[in-house]
Amino acid sequence: MTLDALFRPNSVALIGASTREGSYGRSLFDMATGGGFTGRIYPVNPTYSDFKGHRFYPAISEIPEQCDLAVLSVATDRVVEAVEAAIAARVRALAIFAQVPDHAMRDRIADIVEKAGIPVCGPNSMGFHNIPAGLRITPFPAPLNLTPGGIAIIAQSGSIMGALAHNDRRLRFSQIVSTGSETVTTAADFLAWILQQETTRVVGMFLETVRDPARFVACLEDAAEKDIPIVILKVGRTEASARMAVSHTGALVGNHDVFEATAKRYGAHLVETVDEMAAVLMLFSTGRRIPQEGRTERSGIASIHDSGGERELIADLATDLNIPFAKLSDDTLKEIADHLEPGLEADNPLDAWGVGLNAIESFLGASNAMMADSDVLAGLYVLNWRDHYYLHEIHERVLCDAVSATDKPLVAVTNYSMTTDAVLAERFAERGIPLIKGMREALVALRALLDHKKPAPRPDTDTGSRKASHWRARLKTHQWTGEAEGYELLSAFGVDCVRHELVSSADQAIEAAERLGYPVVLKTAEPGVLHKSDEGGVKINLKDQNAVALIYQDLEARFGSSVLVAEMVDAHAEWALGVIFDPDFGPAIMISPGGVLVELFEERVVMMAPFSAEDAAAAINSLKAARLLKGFRGTPPLHGKGLADTASALSQIAWIFQDDLDELEINPVLVGISRAVAVDVLLQTGRTDSGHQG
Repeated sequence: MTLDALFRPNSVALIGASTREGSYGRSLFDMATGGGFTGRIYPVNPTYSDFKGHRFYPAISEIPEQCDLAVLSVATDRVVEAVEAAIAARVRALAIFAQVPDHAMRDRIADIVEKAGIPVCGPNSMGFHNIPAGLRITPFPAPLNLTPGGIAIIAQSGSIMGALAHNDRRLRFSQIVSTGSETVTTAADFLAWILQQETTRVVGMFLETVRDPARFVACLEDAAEKDIPIVILKVGRTEASARMAVSHTGALVGNHDVFEATAKRYGAHLVETVDEMAAVLMLFSTGRRIPQEGRTERSGIASIHDSGGERELIADLATDLNIPFAKLSDDTLKEIADHLEPGLEADNPLDAWGVGLNAIESFLGASNAMMADSDVLAGLYVLNWRDHYYLHEIHERVLCDAVSATDKPLVAVTNYSMTTDAVLAERFAERGIPLIKGMREALVALRALLDHKKPAPRPDTDTGSRKASHWRARLKTHQWTGEAEGYELLSAFGVDCVRHELVSSADQAIEAAERLGYPVVLKTAEPGVLHKSDEGGVKINLKDQNAVALIYQDLEARFGSSVLVAEMVDAHAEWALGVIFDPDFGPAIMISPGGVLVELFEERVVMMAPFSAEDAAAAINSLKAARLLKGFRGTPPLHGKGLADTASALSQIAWIFQDDLDELEINPVLVGISRAVAVDVLLQTGRTDSGHQG
């Protein structure tokens, strides 16, 4: 389904247009006729005849041509009738403003529209704008003289659309759409069309839910391939994958975690506020990027200020956001010092004001020197910018010259959001320079720019191999998969598991312990016992035959004769790896500090499967707990590579068997000096309507 008839119509029927001041119908008429749209506009309302050079038609059927787009600004109880009339008139697209809270009515509208095979924006939409085409379809007054640009907005909230489109002119838009209830055409459909437009440089999305996950992911892949950044503000929680989980992973990892992992997997950028979204969109819309190659430990950002206090503030905020300042070379520092007043220190961040002598020369020379340093990736020019202030008009000239002298991102930043800078910001926008309100918002935008890169390709998986087919067949026939078989599955795909034997008598347990070597662990292997430790089904550090015999007899009496004997592995560090099989976005892997404390740690990372060991290592290293792997306070370095290899192997298993497994968790993985070993495995092979089969 193409959306050309929606966004690029040759003719538009305005059903419910009005001449009455203060009405939605009048605003619709004024917006549609006042934005510079060059197509034909047909107001439809039997109450009126002619107005401002436009003839009003009593019904859509009276219009002398087949319209591309019909806009329905009618009461809820008239929507179905209006949709049917528009379809009968053979329109090619619909926009519906009315709220339609009744599910049966929405289903009726969907049936009619889907049968006709046309797109619809709404119901419950505040409309849309195609700024380059002058098309303004909304029942709410908005500025009509917006300057076209490369920012597209898709919002599942009309208020968010209005906030962005109706206010600050520093954002230059291409398309803006309020998707409404998405009865037929979803946010993913709008995104797919927008990504095909030559004007699109960056897309912002305000999402409450994703109604078409597969198409949404395909769009993220397309955006990554085209290097079009996607900036997402996601609110709420979807219930699509809510379930009663028996694993710790299922209890810890929510649907929003999976969504965030999906977005990051495909290179999208997540923000937390509308101000952050605006800042990130503004920065990406300039088209300037930070190269991923050639970075060193000295690389980072640079900033120049007219205040020592604000210089200290940005240092604190950047530390909070894990944004490094570049370590300037000695030559750069000397060049900066040559431009500063006596007594000022050449540094990064830099206070270049002093008493303001020769400010133009000081700021321009220092800015150019900083931006020319090979380890400076991007720069911020921080003042409390305000309109009609002679000093800031001087700084404006300096900044414009500095931006012209570099191809790196250089951003104007105002520290206080209430400064009056709209006129100045618009002049900057004409030159492609973002003026971002708020130091933290600017740093969030820079963080996104620093992180922006093409996603790594999905690693190859042996989904169709003989090994995969063998295990898929085994898993499909099981009502219960024991831990021993779980070890076997993990080992088959490269996971280092504890040596173990399955026994059914005390004598067999003793013989197994002798072969494995003391000390050993005994745990019940009876079907249905999921959390063995919680139920007293695990006994550790058994050092001789008597201990093994006594513990076996206890486990047999309480659970049954099936017992697993395993080697005792020294615990240097415990980690947990788990899979959540999300029905929308597929399998995700949680990596966190583990063992019995997994539920007490707030720190974790979630990654979409499959992924490489290198990507796993990078994710693990982002956690504070990773310091324990590298040697902490005299402890030896641990086998972090083994943990990353295990996580990657688990992601392969999750991907290959996502239709065969219900839950899979390794908790703990014991990470030692020379190996990372899977110790406890929980595996569920199926689901019924009433819950887990076990």
